[in-house]
Formats: sequence, structure tokens, C-alpha cells
Amino acid sequence: MSRMGLGFSKRAKALAGGVAIVMAGFATAHAEETAVAALSEADASPAFYLPQVRPIQPGEVPLTGVHAVAQPYVAFNTAVDEAFKSQLATPREVRRLLDGLRFSEPQMVAQSWLAHRGLIAAENPEFQEGVRLAVARDGAISVMQQLSGRGSFARNLRGADSAVSAVLERVANDNYRMTVLKARFLTTAQEFQTKRWGMIERPETPASVDFADASTGDSLTNQISDTLQNFSPISPAHAYASPLMERVLAYGALHVIATSLETDVSTAEMAPADRRTTSCLNWAKLNLNQCVAAAHFPSEEAWCTGTHAVEDVRACWEKVLPAADR
Repeated sequence: MSRMGLGFSKRAKALAGGVAIVMAGFATAHAEETAVAALSEADASPAFYLPQVRPIQPGEVPLTGVHAVAQPYVAFNTAVDEAFKSQLATPREVRRLLDGLRFSEPQMVAQSWLAHRGLIAAENPEFQEGVRLAVARDGAISVMQQLSGRGSFARNLRGADSAVSAVLERVANDNYRMTVLKARFLTTAQEFQTKRWGMIERPETPASVDFADASTGDSLTNQISDTLQNFSPISPAHAYASPLMERVLAYGALHVIATSLETDVSTAEMAPADRRTTSCLNWAKLNLNQCVAAAHFPSEEAWCTGTHAVEDVRACWEKVLPAADR
């Protein structure tokens, strides 16, 4: 992550030009109103958008700042969208979608999820105004130094509650979509068992997966064959609790400042991703790899995808939601 930006000392030099212009307006007696108005004019064109999901094309400028940090999750979320739209009609299609849902760096995905949620917070008008007021009052460099993801600075900015509500709404929507997607993969697994081509490859053990009473991932665990059992479970202890909103809002505030000043900001000093979230995603990755390696039938591959590539990952992020929305 350290490569994604310069340290605060280098960042201060990089921002000197833009900050000097803004700070000149801050020095007046009515500093707050003047600076906010100036920043609003500089930000007249809409600049708050979710990260692009297609690869950078030749000749394009690579993404920087919060957008760059968010890209690993963008890739995963794009794979979820593609799977959600798919008919899941063939084993080849399931394998193709599985390839998109797999990730190799859990810590990077955990961090990028925070940045992606931060971009959603940055779209909230009340939060944008709160960030700009803080910059007008304390200066851009001072504010950015306090946006480390630690403490409660970002949560105390004006509009933070409104931004959190917008983030939780998006998380709840993603949680629902992944729950539906898991069920579709499990249904596909059951349908594959009824196809003649579903038993082309003979398993090393006569036991097979019984999906007859499939309803949730937990209830299926005791029904799968011995080769697919005994994976490390995903438990509430591995999933994270809700106080990660400070980091989400810190990413959002950094993006507001970068957009307002039309410059890049460093994310190098941001607090690392929550250890429990990273651990949870790592278990999901290991469970998926073991499950796919032990699978012999297309039905088992579909089950592995729904249970570990989708459901286990969903469980790693649901704890940020209020209990009623899970």
C-alpha cells in the first residue's frame, strides 16, 4: 500500500500550490465562508463517482489516490455483478465466473473495500460540505494529517452521520445481492446433479454431495462428501465489528479534498485493514481453494463457488450492518 502515495512530507510539497491558493482565502476575517465558496466553484463539475471497473487502456492516466486503493474490491464487485446476471447454465460458465470471484491478497481486498465505501461517503453532499468546512477552518494539510483512520476525527465531521447512512444502505444492498447469488449457485449445483454430463468424471470416493435439502451454507456442511468437509469455519469472531466507519469516512474525506483541490493525496499513512476482516477473507480464500481442489463433479464446483467464493466473503462484511439488516 505504501507505493500508492508519498509520505506527508512529500505530499505537503506536492500540494503546496493548490493549498497556497486555498489558504490565501482562509486568511480573511470571513475565512470559512470564503474558502467554502472558492472550493465549491473549483468543484463545479461533477467529480464524485464510483471507480471505473474496466482496465486502464493504453494512453489513459492510471487511477491514483483513493480510487487506486479501491480497485481490488472493484474487480471483485464486478465479478459479483457478472455472476448475478449470468444464467449459470453450464459448468464452463460456472468455472469462468469462479475465476473472477477468486482473489489472492485478502489484506488488499479488505483495504480496498474500505476505500470503495469511502468513495460512496464522498458522494454525500452534507459530508462534502463538512470536509470543506474543516479544510477552511484548519487547513488542508492539518486535516489530512488527522485522516489516518484512527480516533474519531472523520466521524465528527459535519455530515458524517448522513454519509454513514449512505454507506450502510449500499452495504445492505450488496449483502442481499450476495445472499441471493449464493442461493442461485446452490440451486445450480443441485440442477447439475440431475444432468447426465454431471457425472462424467468419477470421484475417488463413492460419496457424493446431496443438495436435496439445501437451504443455507451451514446446513450443507454436514451433507457434503468427506473430501469437502472439515474446512476452517467462518465465525463471528473472524468477522469484524462496526467501528471501521472512521476508516471509511477518512478515505471519503481524502477523496473530497483531492477533488476540491484538483490534486492527488496520499493514502500511505492510512491505518491498515482490520485484522479480523483480513483473517476472515483469508479463511474464505483457503476454504475455496481446498474445496475446488477436492471437487470432482460440476455440481461440487458450483457448491464451492456459492459457499466459499460468495457466502464466506459476504459473511466477512455483514457485521458492519445493524442486526436487523443482516
